[in-house]
Amino acid sequence: MRETIESDGVAAGIERYRELREHRFDEYEFGERELNRLGYYFLGAGDIPAAVAVFKLNVESYPQAFNTYDSLGEAYIEAGQKDLAIKNYRKSLELNPGNDNARAKLAELGVESGVPEKME
Repeated sequence: MRETIESDGVAAGIERYRELREHRFDEYEFGERELNRLGYYFLGAGDIPAAVAVFKLNVESYPQAFNTYDSLGEAYIEAGQKDLAIKNYRKSLELNPGNDNARAKLAELGVESGVPEKME
């Protein structure tokens, strides 16, 4: 997917991912972790639009995984889209009230989490 995004663009990479996942699921690793690594690869390379797109695909593919929203929130911060970052960090906390990273990022953004801390 990385090579496809780098050579043919984000839309082509996402299309390739969907094709492979549908038709060759047993041949590749399609886990949440793999998409997250790819998103951070693009984030580290400074390709913020590609990172956002990959993290959005991860949220779409794994909507109940708190970490997908946390990572998308980080990409939105890098993209300068504070409102979308807040929305995703809050969703991450909704799914996992113990996510201290999301709580800290929201505090850095100057907003309340809106989610009570997880009780021990």
